[in-house]
Amino acid sequence: MISNPPYGVSWKKEKSYILKESKDPSGRFSIGLPKVSDGQILFLQHMISKMETTGQCSRIGVVFNGSPLFTGDSGSGPSEIRKWIIQNDWLETIIQLPNQLFFNTGIPTYFWIVTNKKSEERKGKIQLIDGSDQYELMRKSLGKKRKLINEEHLKKILNTYMSFK
Repeated sequence: MISNPPYGVSWKKEKSYILKESKDPSGRFSIGLPKVSDGQILFLQHMISKMETTGQCSRIGVVFNGSPLFTGDSGSGPSEIRKWIIQNDWLETIIQLPNQLFFNTGIPTYFWIVTNKKSEERKGKIQLIDGSDQYELMRKSLGKKRKLINEEHLKKILNTYMSFK
C-alpha cells in the first residue's frame, strides 16, 4: 500500500464516527487519536488495519510531513500511536526527503515504511535514512516545488535502504 495523505487536514466531519470506532477495542482507532486538525496518522492506522494477517507480508509506504513524528506529548494520542507501531515492530524505515519536493509546500517530508514481516536482521530495529541532500534543483520552479529526486539519488537512497545502513 502506498499513500500520500493530505497534510494538516481536519477529520472534524468524521469525528462522531471515528470517536465511536475509537471506543471499540478492536477498532482501527482504539490506540489513540491525533488532534482533529490533522488526520495524517489516522490514514496510517487505517492502512495498518488492512495489513495481511494470514502470515503474508504487507508493506506500507506513506509520505508524511513532520507532524506524525513530532506532535503530541507523552501519553497523548499521537504518542500512543507511535508507541503501538514501535512496540509491534512494524516501523521498518523512515527516510527524510528533501524539502521543496512537493507543489504546495516547501516543508520537509518523511517516507515511512511499515511492515508486518521484518527480515531477521531488521527485527527490533528502525532504520533512519537522511535523504534530505539527495536532490537536484529544477530549472524552473513549479509553485513551491524547486527540487526533484533523480535516478541517481533514488538509487543511493534505495541502496542505503537495501544494505540496511
